[in-house]
Amino acid sequence: LGMGRSEVENALKFFDKVALLLHYPDDVPDLVFTKMNPLVSRLSMLITSSFITPGSCVTAPYDRLRQKGLFNKSFLPTIFEDLYESKEEFSDDDFLKLLECLKIAVHIGDDDYFLPSALSLKPPTNDSTFKSICVPLAFTWGQRILPHGFFLT
Repeated sequence: LGMGRSEVENALKFFDKVALLLHYPDDVPDLVFTKMNPLVSRLSMLITSSFITPGSCVTAPYDRLRQKGLFNKSFLPTIFEDLYESKEEFSDDDFLKLLECLKIAVHIGDDDYFLPSALSLKPPTNDSTFKSICVPLAFTWGQRILPHGFFLT
């Protein structure tokens, strides 16, 4: 294209600001999303995997995600198995960096991550104490309640 590095960076910033692409140069500088489907698919699969009902097929990593909101990097190939066959454009490391950048997950050590949106919403045991401390906040999109930590922009 005959563009210099600074021209490419300026173009990426412009197209990111007008929402034609996603680019996070400070976190994953070599990754540009022109289509959101790969990112949204992975994010949806990760969050919905925490809602698998207990049964014979549920393994410890699913229980850990559902009960504590924790998952290990090694858990990702289990839930993204179908995406790997379609030769996804970005790596698990890039995905984890994006989760941190977007404040969806927190790296808590080694290869472990905390995903607050995976935790189920439970009513407080003592309703009056809870109401005197804080007012619950729920984000909605249309008629649907969004899980905590998963915000549409």
